[in-house]
Amino acid sequence: MKLRLFEAADRLLTREEQAQLRKLRINSEAFYQDLLGFDRMIGGIGIYNINKGEIGRYDVRDREILRPFQYIDAYFQMDHKHIVWVTREIIHMCGLHLESMIKNMFSFSRMPLGQALTQWVVSNKLDKQLINDLKVIVGLYNDAKHRVNQPKDTHLFDISDSITCYITTRKISIRLIPMVKLYTPLDVWEGC
Repeated sequence: MKLRLFEAADRLLTREEQAQLRKLRINSEAFYQDLLGFDRMIGGIGIYNINKGEIGRYDVRDREILRPFQYIDAYFQMDHKHIVWVTREIIHMCGLHLESMIKNMFSFSRMPLGQALTQWVVSNKLDKQLINDLKVIVGLYNDAKHRVNQPKDTHLFDISDSITCYITTRKISIRLIPMVKLYTPLDVWEGC
């Protein structure tokens, strides 16, 4: 599944973004500031602009969709040696963000993301490549929620996996956001 994640990232990112992602994987000291800069370069809604101070910029009615980015931001701000302990949660929040977007777009209430992607109405509206990219995140999301059978005293995901999943999620999210019914005006995110 991780291989599919890195393949999806390579497909979705420009050459400049791919180089920036490789730099983030290597830089272990001040990677949070570098990640914020990269996130800003991608644009749209991300961890670089989700908050205004300690408060989310979004309308409370958009909480299901945008709150996961606040958690991701908090996890990436942790002391570097502790981030490995929350990589599973970062990936979980990436999946939750995308699941909430799909539920919003198609008025699904209790359907999990993987099941939602098999619905005719979804395949009729989203192109096949976008669905395939979403399925990559679904696999990781499900592993983050349910799988704990990695070797003793190890982590299912590493920091590189979580950064790549977040950036890939952002690129997918940018494609979905025009189809999502948000209460927060899009101009709230401009110039942040």
